[in-house]
Formats: sequence, structure tokens, C-alpha cells
Amino acid sequence: TPPPSVEREIAPNATDPAITTNLAAHVAINPDPAVAPRGRLFVMLPGTGAIPRLYRLIVRTGAQRGYHAIGLTYPNDEAIDTLCGAGAPANCSGDTRREIITGIDSSPVVSVNPANSITGRVRALLTHLHTNFPAEGWNQYLRAGEPDWRLITIAGHSQGAGHAGYFAKLHEFDRVAMFAGPGDVGAGGAAWLTLPNITPVDRQFGFGHTGDTLVPRALGTFNWSQIGLSAFGPPVSVDGAAPPFANSRQLLTSLAPANAPTVIAPEHSAMIVDAATPLAGDGTPVLRPVWVYMAFP
Repeated sequence: TPPPSVEREIAPNATDPAITTNLAAHVAINPDPAVAPRGRLFVMLPGTGAIPRLYRLIVRTGAQRGYHAIGLTYPNDEAIDTLCGAGAPANCSGDTRREIITGIDSSPVVSVNPANSITGRVRALLTHLHTNFPAEGWNQYLRAGEPDWRLITIAGHSQGAGHAGYFAKLHEFDRVAMFAGPGDVGAGGAAWLTLPNITPVDRQFGFGHTGDTLVPRALGTFNWSQIGLSAFGPPVSVDGAAPPFANSRQLLTSLAPANAPTVIAPEHSAMIVDAATPLAGDGTPVLRPVWVYMAFP
């Protein structure tokens, strides 16, 4: 019988001593044994300056749906549009995302080595989890010691949404879920958005808020169309609707955020951040059916 589902916080440098920055705990949850195992891994990438413990609800939802699920700490101290401000080279945002994702030196505005990169952190966390909890099955997501992206759903909020979108240009994922992003700006959009998709575009999803002040609706939906999500129809409001939302890959809500005085720009976070996402009377996230449609079929 599979072991019970356990939620753990794990220090990044406990998984690899070469990880030296951004040491807030990862969150990892093995699947609920009461549901059929999916053989899929969910990885959640926080927004700028945020940490995994702010996104527990969606990670828990993944585990409840039979997924292995992790919230990942990674180098996210500065926003991409701050790093790639006025006068930055045309490919700055894409090159910067590539370095944060891979640890390969490709951008002059960040310095992220392989161990500290998103890829290095996923690899180290999966290895650590398998070493310490071998009955839980984390090793199925490693192939020849590297993450088997085909079995992984990558999701992200804000800066993390852009990384998820860029990841889809590098590897084939099971799914890609972008919340409140990508917010990259530039004349005609950031160049990376129109790179060929390695993850088929029908497995990529975006979800935004009509009142988002940090990634305005027009910017968010333009960037989704640059990626190719508009091939599946126009943006659809999820409010009062049920999945599959006309099979759209571009989803919007106008729901009032939860009362969260500590959250800056609550509409920007209402889709995904624990403190800002609205809850039903029983504590269930109101938008949980949208999360399931996007990431946990």
C-alpha cells in the first residue's frame, strides 16, 4: 500500500550544499493514497520575492488529485522587468529566464549557476526525496539523473508564470500553467514568446484577473496570444461557469480577492496565492475547479 500523504518543508541547501541562495523551504507533498496515483509531478514556481509556503493550497490540491507535488524556491529576488529595464538588450527577458531556469550563463543581469537554477533545484529535491523517502516514488520523475519533464506539470505565478512559459520552449512537459503572467513587456512583446513551443500549445494554459494592476488584462492576453494560446478561442471568464470553459486555454476571473491586507495588488494574486484566493464556506478554494482543469486532469 502507498504511504500516507505527508506535507514537508525541506531546506534547499539540505538537498545540495552547492545551493547557496534563496534558501526558504521548498514544500513537498506525496500523493493521497486514497486516490489513483497519476504518475505525474506538479511543480509550482512562486512570483517575485515570494516563497512556496504562500502557495500551499494549489500544491495540496495536486496531492489530493494523486500527483506528487512540490513548491520550489528559486532565485526570484528581482522582477524580470526590473532586471530588463530601459536600455536592456532585446532578448534580455528571455536570456534572463533561460539562466534562472538552466544555470547556463546567458544573461548579463543575473548570475545563477547550475546548482542554484530551477533545473538544478528540481533535480536535487527529487534526489533528496527519493533518498529519504524511497517508498514514496519520487524517483520516477528522474531519468538518467535528470528531471523527466514529460511527466511534469510546471506552473508559475507572475515571474514564475513567465518561467513556466519559457520552460515550454525548452522541453516537452505534461502541462504548463501560467497564473498572472507572463508579464514581459517590449515593443511587440518579448522576443521569446514567439519561439517554437516544445510543449504542444494545447497543453499550455493561462489564467488572469481582469483587475490585475501589475499585469493588465490586455498585456496578459497579448502575451498568451504570442505563445499561441489564442488558437483555442478567445479568453473565457470562469466566473459562474464550469469546466471545460469552452476548452479555452485563456481563462479570466473578476472575482473579488480574499481580504488580504498583507498582499500587494491582491487581484494579481487572487487566482493562486493562499492569502488572496477566495475560499468557500468550507475552506475550499473557489477557483479549485479551474486549477484542476489547467493542471490536474
